Amino acid sequence: MSEKGSLLPENRNYAIPPLVYALVSNAMQIYGIVVLGWHFFPILYLWWWEELILSIFGFWGLKRMRAYLLTHAPEIEVKEGETSAKTRFFLLAVYFVFIVVLAGFMFAPDGTAIQNILTIFFRNQVFNLNLLFFVGMHAWLFWQDYYHNPRYESVPVEQLRSTFDTRSAIIHAGLLIGAFLSYLLPKFNLQTEHAFMFGFMAVKTLVELWQRRKG
Repeated sequence: MSEKGSLLPENRNYAIPPLVYALVSNAMQIYGIVVLGWHFFPILYLWWWEELILSIFGFWGLKRMRAYLLTHAPEIEVKEGETSAKTRFFLLAVYFVFIVVLAGFMFAPDGTAIQNILTIFFRNQVFNLNLLFFVGMHAWLFWQDYYHNPRYESVPVEQLRSTFDTRSAIIHAGLLIGAFLSYLLPKFNLQTEHAFMFGFMAVKTLVELWQRRKG
């Protein structure tokens, strides 16, 4: 079974939508930071929703492929893979508390709590457009991969089963780089309230573009 890093990488029709999303999404987020005055909460909250959506589609994909997987592996291995995929939802519940409670309110800059509440309840139009774009893209990819023309041998099963993936690493690395920039820039008289988010967005954008180029 193939363990390549992306779905059907030989077909450019599968590479274009994620690449377009990576460019448009990050442009919208930079617009939110620079023009709309976003701080870190909308970015982290959007990341959480993206990860939740990916986890849902990934788990559905494993269930859809179950009969196929049982012809290539013991049932206990298939069940362990599904259990591992479910564990991601527990981690996301932990991340939700961290992002909403800590980033959204406890450590939020002064005057941003109301804006964060509006984002939580989907009253932020740029945030909503970004999220809808993401859902639509992955719904289309899911339909292509699992219903329209299933080619299960090309699906990265180990990625779907993984509890801790590249996107999980992005948020940890991004937070560290963002915190480092927040500390470093004032040393060079480059004080800016967006130093943290520029560090996070740099890591996020570069990794996403690298993933799209790779697969």
